[in-house]
Amino acid sequence: MNTVGLVLVSHSRALALATETLVRQVGSSAVRIAIAAGTGEENSELGTNAIEIMTAITDLDSPAGTLILIDMGSALLSAETALGLLDTTVQARVRISSGPFVEGAMAAALAASGGGDLERVAVETDNALKMKQSQLTPPEKPQDSVQRAPIDHTLTRHFQLQDPAGLHLRPAAALAKMALARATPTWVEPCDGHREAVSASSLTGMLSLDLRQGDEIEIRTSGADAESTLNSMIALLNTAHAAPSPSTTRLVDKNTSAQKVAQPAAPGIAIGPIRKLSSAPDTVPVTYCTDAPATLKKLQDAIEIAQRQKSSNPILEAQNLLLQDPALLDTAKNLILTEHMDAAPAWAQSIEKAIAVVTALTDPILRARATDIQDVGMRVLQALGIASKPPIFDGPPVILLTNDLQPSVAAQLRPEHILGVIDLRSGASSHAAILLRGAGIPCIVGAEQLLLDQVKTVAMDGTSGEIWLDPDPSTVLKIELRRAQQSQNAEPVESGRILLKDNSTLELWANVASLAEAEAAHLSGAVGIGLLRTEFLFLDRISAPSEEEQYKILTALMLPMAGKPIVIRALDAGADKPLPFLTAPAEVNPALGQRGLRVLLTHPDIFSCQLRAMLRAGWQHDLRIMLPMVTNPTEVVAARKILEQAHQDLQAAGQKHLWPAALGIMAEVPAAALTIDQFSGLADFISIGSNDLTQYTLAIDRNNPALAALGDASHPAVLALCRIITSTSKIPVSLCGEAAGDPHIAPLLVASGIRRLSMSPHALPGIYHVFKNRYS
Repeated sequence: MNTVGLVLVSHSRALALATETLVRQVGSSAVRIAIAAGTGEENSELGTNAIEIMTAITDLDSPAGTLILIDMGSALLSAETALGLLDTTVQARVRISSGPFVEGAMAAALAASGGGDLERVAVETDNALKMKQSQLTPPEKPQDSVQRAPIDHTLTRHFQLQDPAGLHLRPAAALAKMALARATPTWVEPCDGHREAVSASSLTGMLSLDLRQGDEIEIRTSGADAESTLNSMIALLNTAHAAPSPSTTRLVDKNTSAQKVAQPAAPGIAIGPIRKLSSAPDTVPVTYCTDAPATLKKLQDAIEIAQRQKSSNPILEAQNLLLQDPALLDTAKNLILTEHMDAAPAWAQSIEKAIAVVTALTDPILRARATDIQDVGMRVLQALGIASKPPIFDGPPVILLTNDLQPSVAAQLRPEHILGVIDLRSGASSHAAILLRGAGIPCIVGAEQLLLDQVKTVAMDGTSGEIWLDPDPSTVLKIELRRAQQSQNAEPVESGRILLKDNSTLELWANVASLAEAEAAHLSGAVGIGLLRTEFLFLDRISAPSEEEQYKILTALMLPMAGKPIVIRALDAGADKPLPFLTAPAEVNPALGQRGLRVLLTHPDIFSCQLRAMLRAGWQHDLRIMLPMVTNPTEVVAARKILEQAHQDLQAAGQKHLWPAALGIMAEVPAAALTIDQFSGLADFISIGSNDLTQYTLAIDRNNPALAALGDASHPAVLALCRIITSTSKIPVSLCGEAAGDPHIAPLLVASGIRRLSMSPHALPGIYHVFKNRYS
């Protein structure tokens, strides 16, 4: 069932993770939830990130819609900024709730899992605060927001609560789930005569009754299934106080239809025999030394050996930063110097301590980081001659069953030997899962209670999270048909270039704002990166990032697409993306005010710092710099002067950097589109920004959901401007934006003369096959 998705936006990642855990423990394990919380390295710092919010919304997007819950302050600003980065069709399916974060998430998850639509889920979330309000300050009159029971009803049951905790979260949630599954309303009313009935579909309504052990309630409903419903509810309440915590996974019996027992982590279907891989580290016996300083040096030498184990994969290379963590070394150093422990057991205990801290919340995302710690810990133990080497996979093809697959092991796996991976404990965001997606190996994660001891063959769908145990021949046939359909819809992209019937070449590029998207762009066969967004470096910060910080992040982002052209956009701030450190007076209409290149030219220190970082990161890359929101040629002249000065500063400092650097403009303003010939000789290339060009051409605020249906990039006026640009410009023209990845709009853009389309990496294969099959 396609249900409303929930995005939890919090300044604290720990708070968001704990909230998700609470929600799932009370019976809402199937609800679709994404987390966008924290900022900085591993999201450990307080703050919110608009790019993460945007990604979370995109991941959950479906016709059912998405509800965003925020904790406080700038979380709203970041959420609104994220909406501005989305296509208007996606924006129309998103709501931001004003309800309380924790109680609201509980109410929202319950309403969503019961099949409530977006408006219903939003109302339940907004009403979630009423429980506390009614308990702490009883209202003088019934609140309008709490649904009351009608007088007419057909069947009732009375029940005295036996649970010592009364009608608490879990039984109330279970009742609400049952009520939400029915078309006929069900009501719960205390029998004390002082409190009115509330809808059993409302978790917050039932909790607001503050029912205790010994309280008597009346449950009533109507309809053909009234008697069976009430009997089931009474049976539920009879056993609720003795019931164990529900599991978040379900077992799959042999020869039955598959059940979604876990999370999909890497797409694809696999059928084959099981091979178990233990990820438990070798036990390191505790031994002691006689020369503590020599032992400490031995450990430091082993760490240096592990650090020198370079990898071309940025994920594995990033693990080396963990080996520089002083906390790990300090713990081991203390054990060596004070307790005279040998290097291996001291290091092993330090790693165990770090893992225990990270896994305390038992969340898959945090566990993924624990796996990274264990992985680098094993590399040091191997350097000390203690741990065994990872297994070699060169036998007949199998489906691998493991606990917390380590990234270094995942990097060894190849599709010819490993058909798929079932990871019982890890999460979809783990580094191992990312590596498997890159290798094209299907993966399912988080199935801790899946029992496979007596199973010989498994079928799995890494797109849906379904698993079949020992499937019979008819089931295998159905799975193979599904695999054939998936293969047809996502055939490998031979090249990002397509020869069209008119003998012109269409190029497919990728829009990127994260390392994962850069890797996806590489795997999708994109010709290059047509838009590398840099806003994520600046959002939700009280001060601008340093040149060095920007340089390092941009260098890592470009690595997967090394050797291919990369178009990086300068900071596009202002309007729907305000930044705290860019002081500016309040504007009546920010979308028509200080934004894009206008902001950069008024803050040349921030602009030049970013340009220096770009030029340094572009050393030995085909890097091209793009200016956002250009209106007049004079703006490009001013930007070139600052770019030239950045080059001179780097040259004077002896810093290696890209020079000369191509400088292009984004055509997002109708004025620029209509006078594009005036930029001849000033700009080296043009990229049409379909999102903003549509907004400004049609006078449609793309952040206004009520106008989403009108903000269509296929509008004749938008296409006419595209034709003007392509027919007038004497320099290369591309288009970046959600319209490029829309199979209905992309052909219209090509018909307007555009031959470079830049889109989400995940949209690229679909667009490729649209043109390959119909227009080439």
